[in-house]
Amino acid sequence: MIGGLESWVDSAGAFAPLAFILAYVVLTMLLFPGSIATVASGALFGPVWGSVLTVIGATIGATAAYLIAQHLGRDRVHASLGPRLLRFDESLTRTGFISVLILRLLPIAPFNVSNYALGVTGIELRPYVLATAIGIVPGTVAYVALGSTIRDPTSIGFILSVAAVLVLTAIAYLLNRRNSRQEGGEEQASGVT
Repeated sequence: MIGGLESWVDSAGAFAPLAFILAYVVLTMLLFPGSIATVASGALFGPVWGSVLTVIGATIGATAAYLIAQHLGRDRVHASLGPRLLRFDESLTRTGFISVLILRLLPIAPFNVSNYALGVTGIELRPYVLATAIGIVPGTVAYVALGSTIRDPTSIGFILSVAAVLVLTAIAYLLNRRNSRQEGGEEQASGVT
């Protein structure tokens, strides 16, 4: 697989970075798992350029998905929300940048799905884009580093990359589990079953 991708990059020449960014944007909008494309960017462009190209492509793709959701679904979704979800939307709107930043730093929800979901909230475009661009950096660097060392699975770089990805995954799992328990406790306290 990597050999075929390298041939594609070689044949694209100077346009390979732009082609990669465009492909990443489209894949993000089509809900393709970002981790696969991110690992590939490390294998194709190395740790530094792979990270830069991925952050650019993912941010543009996330922004496009957000705008599509906001344009097509915001009014419909907002009109159908009950009181509890309206309060949640208001809270997200007030804390837009911080909420998106936390979601991006600690991937509690799948990146590509959350792009569309955040588009139907009241979060404004500028804080959404800025928090996305900043928040995806740690995960991007970890996955790109994994891709850039994938040919040598015994190297310290590969081992550290795998460890970083596992730590990010474990944090996301623990946060999801904690949130699920808190929601369950809140529902019991309010009498909802």
